[in-house]
Amino acid sequence: MNLRKRMIAAGLVTAITLSFSACTFQDKTVYFDTSSGRSTVFKIGDMKCSKKEALLYLLNEKNIYGSVDGVNLWTSEFDTNTMTDSIKDLTIEHLTKVYVLNLYAKDQEITLTEKEEKACQDAAKEYYDSLNSSERSFTGVRKKDVVSAYEKYAIASKVYKELMDSVDEEVSEDEARVMEAFVLFVSDEKKAEEIQGMIDYGYTFERLAATYTELDSYQVTFARGEYSSDIDKVVFNLDTDEVSGAISADNGYYFFQCLDKYNEELSEENKKVIIEKRRKQVLDDIVTDLEEKYFSDMNVNLWDSIVFTDDTTDLESATFFATLNKYL
Repeated sequence: MNLRKRMIAAGLVTAITLSFSACTFQDKTVYFDTSSGRSTVFKIGDMKCSKKEALLYLLNEKNIYGSVDGVNLWTSEFDTNTMTDSIKDLTIEHLTKVYVLNLYAKDQEITLTEKEEKACQDAAKEYYDSLNSSERSFTGVRKKDVVSAYEKYAIASKVYKELMDSVDEEVSEDEARVMEAFVLFVSDEKKAEEIQGMIDYGYTFERLAATYTELDSYQVTFARGEYSSDIDKVVFNLDTDEVSGAISADNGYYFFQCLDKYNEELSEENKKVIIEKRRKQVLDDIVTDLEEKYFSDMNVNLWDSIVFTDDTTDLESATFFATLNKYL
């Protein structure tokens, strides 16, 4: 199974020299480390995620996301099978993100301080003591397992914060600029020439766009990068009310009339989008580097075999993450 599809930063897929058995699942080769038995859900490099840790996350994700506005979604009134699949996907996405950031921490020799380790131990005691017998039975965890899970989560959080703090959050007005325009697109070259002639003659562009465009809408707001670079070069140099000539792109021809070359409100919102893209790029760059070094696999059979029973009323724990955050 391709772990990249399950996370923001995962998918580490170069070979390492170990003894594996393998099977085929959805045209992908899935490897099982013969030395780890059947208790490993996935591994990335030399790091293995145990079934206990995965169930600990699954238990909490189930309860964190299993209700909306106080309504319990784990009842016969809702599609609990689909709910289970969605929560399991979310759990793997969360866990693989944690493991990749831990792998990066190892490479960069980032570790927890004594104070942070103590926080993990104290949080683990409080959280483990809060589990009822059904929750302990479902996860199979002991306090030491909770400590280990907390240490990995704390490292991941520490690395993530350092990485995000390194992102440049200065965005220029021009880079973030969102403009409004009328747009006209036709796929036929002769029609484009005809339209250009009508524009030159002085026809109202809005009427032309409403009449001839092959797009669903002729009025748009957009930022840089939503169209091709050839379009951006032309359109973002238009002044308000100015009309472009024909621009060849997407197997056709575009014409634009600028209505507002700087929508202030939308441009401010776009600054946030740009910063988020930069943050994602930081993680993508880490993945690209780690892909060249490590192998990843997932025990699909084990993970698919995990289900919630019809009666989940005793599986109520949802404080795993909040408890650690209280101590860190």
